[in-house]
Parts: sequence; C-alpha cells; structure tokens
Amino acid sequence: MNERQRHETADEQRRGEVMMSGVTRRRAGRGSARRRLSAGLVLGILVSLLSACVSIPNNSSPQPLGSLERRQPTTNVPTPAPGMDPEALVRSFLKASAQPGSDHLAARQFLTKEASDSWDDQGGALLLDEINVLSDNRTNDTITVRVNGENTGELKPSGQLIPSSGRIEIRLSLTRVDGEWRINGPLPAGVLIDREQFEASYRPHVLYYPSHDDQHLVADPRWFYTGSDQLADQLIGSLIAGPVDDLRGAVRNEFPPRSSLRGSIESLGSGGIRIDLVGLSGLGGAERNRLAAQIIWTLSDADISGPYVIDADGAPLNERYAGGWQTKDVESLNPHPPSSPVGLHVVQGGSFQLVADNALVPVPGAMGAARDLVSADLSADGARVAAVSQNPAPDPAPTLALSIGDYGAGVTPVIEGGTITRPSFAGDSQTVWAVVDETRVTQITQMSGNSQVTEKEVDSSAIRSVAQGPITELQVSQDGARAALIVGGQVVLAIIEDSADGRLALSSPLGAAALNIVGAVSLDWLSSEMLVVGRSSTEGSVVQLRIDGMPPGALPSGNLTPPVTSVTASPSTIYAADSRGVLRLGGTSDEPDQYWSEVPPTMGTAAIPVLPH
Repeated sequence: MNERQRHETADEQRRGEVMMSGVTRRRAGRGSARRRLSAGLVLGILVSLLSACVSIPNNSSPQPLGSLERRQPTTNVPTPAPGMDPEALVRSFLKASAQPGSDHLAARQFLTKEASDSWDDQGGALLLDEINVLSDNRTNDTITVRVNGENTGELKPSGQLIPSSGRIEIRLSLTRVDGEWRINGPLPAGVLIDREQFEASYRPHVLYYPSHDDQHLVADPRWFYTGSDQLADQLIGSLIAGPVDDLRGAVRNEFPPRSSLRGSIESLGSGGIRIDLVGLSGLGGAERNRLAAQIIWTLSDADISGPYVIDADGAPLNERYAGGWQTKDVESLNPHPPSSPVGLHVVQGGSFQLVADNALVPVPGAMGAARDLVSADLSADGARVAAVSQNPAPDPAPTLALSIGDYGAGVTPVIEGGTITRPSFAGDSQTVWAVVDETRVTQITQMSGNSQVTEKEVDSSAIRSVAQGPITELQVSQDGARAALIVGGQVVLAIIEDSADGRLALSSPLGAAALNIVGAVSLDWLSSEMLVVGRSSTEGSVVQLRIDGMPPGALPSGNLTPPVTSVTASPSTIYAADSRGVLRLGGTSDEPDQYWSEVPPTMGTAAIPVLPH
C-alpha cells in the first residue's frame, strides 16, 4: 500500500467512525472457556427468557484484514418492491435505516429525491418497537401517515446505546413517483430504526479504559454494525477516540490526543495481527503497557485473536514483546478475573457463617460469634470483611454500626447511623461504600492492619434528578467505576467520578424511566457489565440488567417462593433469598440452569447470601 492509499484509507476510516457503522456493542463472544462460563449463564438465559419487566516469526507475511472501502453489507434489509403499499413501505424504510453505509443509502431508496436531499441523517438514532403505521388524508397520489412506536433506546454516533422509554409519533407524507409510493418528508433529524432490525444488524463489543488508580480496566460498551469487515480497525479507532462522555470522569485514555492508526490492521500469515500506531512518542513504559492492555483486551473480547504485534512510530511499542503480545502479558489488568475461591457465606441468626459440606459453620473471630449482624460483604480475595450490626442504644431506638476488618480476626467500627445499607467493597480490599441514614453516600477506606480510617462523603445530588425516595441499596462494580442503587424501589445506575482534587460524585444517572425496573429490593453486580436485581413482584422476581443499553431480562422464577429479599452474584452463579431460604442458579457454557436449586443448610432460615466482590 503506497502512502497515498494509506492516507485515503485513513480518511475513509475516520468518515466511517462518524457514521454509525462505527458503533459498538458487546458480548458477541468471549475468547476463553472461563469467560464463556459467565456467558452461558447470562446469555443463554437472556436469549430464551428476555422480557421487558452484552509468538510470531519475524518473517510472517502480513495481509490486510480487509478493505476500508464502502461495501454493501451482508446483513439483508428490505428494498422497495413494485406495488408496495404506503404502510408497508414506511415499515420497510424503518428497517432499511438500520444499514448505515453510504449515508443510509439503503433507506434513501424509499424517499423522493427532494426528501433524500433534505434528510439530515447525522447524529443519533432512536430504536422503535411496537410500531404502528396509520393512514390519514389519502388521495390517488398522496397520503399522510402517522408512525408511532415505543422508544426503547437512543444509539449515539459513538455507538453508545442509552435506554429510554415512552411512545413517540411522527407524521410523514408520501407521494407517487413513476407510479410507486415514496416518502416525501418531512423527516425528523437523525434516524429512526426498527428495533428488531437493529438487533439483527448490530452487535455489542466492549472497549476498555484504565481506571484512575490504574488498577482496573473499565468497560465501555458500544454497538457496531455487522455489515463491516473492518471490526478490528473500528474497535481500535473508537478506542483511540476516547471513552463516551459519561465515563470521562471515571477513566483515563492512554492514547495521546494526536495518536492514530497508520493504515489498516493486518493479519499475519502464521496467526495474529499487526497494529501500526503513530503519535505515541511521549509515552513512558507504564503508559505503554496500559495502552497495550486496552488494545489486547478490547480485541480479545471481540474474538480477534493474538498474538498482537503492536508497533508505535516505526518501532515496537515495547521491545520485550516485539514478536507479539498475548493476553497473559497483560493479565494484571484482566477485566475478567477468575472467580474467587472463597465460597458462599451467609448472615444467619445475626452471625457470619460459611456454607461448607452442607452445613453452616461460623467464621473464626468476632463476626462468627456475633448475634447482631444484619448484612455483610467480602472483598474479592476473601481477606477482608465489612459488616453492619445492630448497636442497641438506650433511647430512642437501636443504631447501626459498620465495621471493617480482616477475615477471621477482629473488626473496627467505622461509622454509625440510624440506617446503613449493605456494605460494598469497591475494586479492592480497603475501600467500602455504604449509604447512611438513607441519603448520605459514603466511601470508607481502611488499610489492612491499620486502624486509621478515611471517610469521604460522596456527592449524590444528581441521583435526585431521576429518582426520589430513600436509598436502600448501593453496590459498586468490580472495576470501581459504576454504582448501582435502589432509590425508592427504583434501580438507578451512575458513574463514579473521581476528580483531580479527590472529590467523589455520582454522575450521569439512569433511572426507572430508562431502565424500566421498579419494585427492586436488592441488587448485585454479576460482572462489571451486568447486574442481577431482586424484586418484590411475584412475576420477574429476579431480573438481569446489562449496562450496554439492552432491556432487562427476567430469570427463571418458577420454583422461587416470593418475596425475594436479597440477591448476590458471581460470574457463574446467582443466589437469591426467598421466603424459604437461599437458592442457587448457575450454569455452564452450554447448559444454563432453568431452575433454582436449594442450598440445604439455609432452608427454613432467614439467611442472607454473601459472595466476595
């Protein structure tokens, strides 16, 4: 490829990124058997039960993965058929609008030339479900139709899908052109897409960005059009462009502002790919390694296999990996860490107990001997525990105390309040979050073996813009970037912003109007990209919610006995406490469970399940 071709290719790529062919979404597939365990539980159930309420030899011969020229996608969309009636034509137009190529050329075939010339298809797209097309004011050559449907989400130009709800209606005029009906406008700015066609035409993928503490990679799910043969280029191009606006206060991007891909990503004859980057000359070793982790885990999760030869400004990104990086080389930032070997615990009878050998065994130390615990959480490594206990006061009522300590040892009270939510470890074993007195969101940090405690009050004022009422639950994702709350029975998602001066805030909240989950009583992160929610409802008692904008999906509930009072989850297993005890829902890559199974020693008790996070 000569230099002129490289520039033309790069220009075409940048144009493609502005269009929605550069949109991303996730969970098209996982690159390892370990990750497929979670996918089997999560996706297998969602597919069947979705409801409303993702070393190389130096002499390898590189070959382009594919041309960046605009091509007709392989995904089929309708085309205007002779004799098509107005209602069918409008419905087909909404389906064809899912194909973004050449400025929505497929959809423009349904328009008059005047309407096509005036249609501003840039910006976002609304996804419509339950579409109705109703005719008004028909003559032999003209007709007006009303199109209404359920607005289920907004697809941003970046590929971010924002869930939404509520019905919308537009009016369109149609006229005959050479005897065939065509839409003559007026068309609203942006694009309207039939939801069913969208789900057939786009796939989710995840971009990854380092957290501010550089200890985690944070998921940034996007949606990409499947008709393109340049997925790797689109992923890396979007990665370079930076995170979505919502995440900018929670992550960093190691790509400098003027960095870019040089040409197209190439496949290597012996396997793997070569990525040629420019504009990275100012990066140090640690930054380069984190940048490599961003690239490798983003591509690996999209089933684009390594080794990954990464060049920067004409030289290897890191000489140590000149022959190609593998996922094991960036394992310290693996966004899918292996499941903790620490087993299920419960709070039962006011004490903290391990479920072992079909029995409940009090843990060593003060928490196993306690009789006043009401909730608890374990750190991901199982080395630390946080628990809320009753602390009877003389008058007027008992208060609660949150204590933190090493597993099996003594604990230190850190805060008190009239109410304290179930604690949540947040990405490490020293940081715990809780809500005190139903309104005060608090982050507590205590190092192991150190009695010094740091308490930060978190600005949660933005939450009130989407939900009112007491905050009865707060859980932080494993990467420490997102918080899930229950506010007045409604599920709310928010980004945890960490400003340069150390202040914390919950920002960019999504509430019940977008998430469509009410009656919530308990929730937990199954992974950094998915939640499980327990509800007071007898139908859909436990649902899953993905952060990529898809509607919530109901889990099997036939052998649960409502009310569900508590849920906790790991990537392979979900536990729920109902009126009988604790039940388990698990799965493998091929056979997700369809029924909850009892955890025998908890049956007949008011046990609260606890897993490490």
